[in-house]
Amino acid sequence: NARIYTVDERRPHGEAMAIAGGRVRFVGSERGALALKGSRTRVIDLEGRTVIPGMVDAHAHLLGLGMALRTVDLTGTKSYDEVVARVAARAREVPPGTWILGRGWDQNDWSDTRFPSHEALSRAVPDHPVYLTRVDGHAALVNARAMAAANLAATATDPEGGRIERLAGGAPSGVLVDRAMGLVGRAIPPAPRAEVRAAILAAVKEANRWGLTGIHDAGVSRETMQAIVAHDPHKRSIPRAENGNQDRRGVRPLAFRGEAAACAGRRQARRGRARRLAHGRSGRRA
Repeated sequence: NARIYTVDERRPHGEAMAIAGGRVRFVGSERGALALKGSRTRVIDLEGRTVIPGMVDAHAHLLGLGMALRTVDLTGTKSYDEVVARVAARAREVPPGTWILGRGWDQNDWSDTRFPSHEALSRAVPDHPVYLTRVDGHAALVNARAMAAANLAATATDPEGGRIERLAGGAPSGVLVDRAMGLVGRAIPPAPRAEVRAAILAAVKEANRWGLTGIHDAGVSRETMQAIVAHDPHKRSIPRAENGNQDRRGVRPLAFRGEAAACAGRRQARRGRARRLAHGRSGRRA
């Protein structure tokens, strides 16, 4: 009971489909689909809803999406206490010492519109360094553990183009403005490979949730491509060049076209042209 668009000129529409083993086995009439029904078949009535093939995003950043999903979302928080509560909840989910990143707080949405200080955050989350970017990206709030990791103390001076907010005694308050953000930001280590893989899996799941079954990544490192392959031992979701060459070894949960792979293809093409030109010159010299 659905409106299915197949993008197949011979059979453009269907009203039912049968799926087995993660693959579409049949699209057509409801009677034809039900003929394949077994004792353990799950039947879903879509009540006339529309079904289309999976979409491909022409410009995406898979790892960026995955890392964003793992960042504490502070958008819309109405108080500093709510910010602290969200960060503390994340701290309970990750091992001590893990950096916790967040984004989206705006003190102008709180009853007290002054910049916060780190004390409440440091008390609630003492064992994880915390770095929380303001909604506009021009300030960060960090806790005591993060400042200790970056060796940020009262003796620190404001960098050119930045400002360290300070407590009454001169110690950093935990709020860093503009270029001062880097005083702690540079202490954040690169994500370990396991975290990169987890972020990629989260991004694939989120993309699938919105109907995306393929992406063109607009800028991806070799390390990220390797992590994408590593997360799928069956190589069902592997990087490939943008020239349409495809590996037919099974179904991909999310087909991935990496810009790095495309660049490699272009380099190979340039080398081929260079060889042809060289052969041409050699022929003329002969």
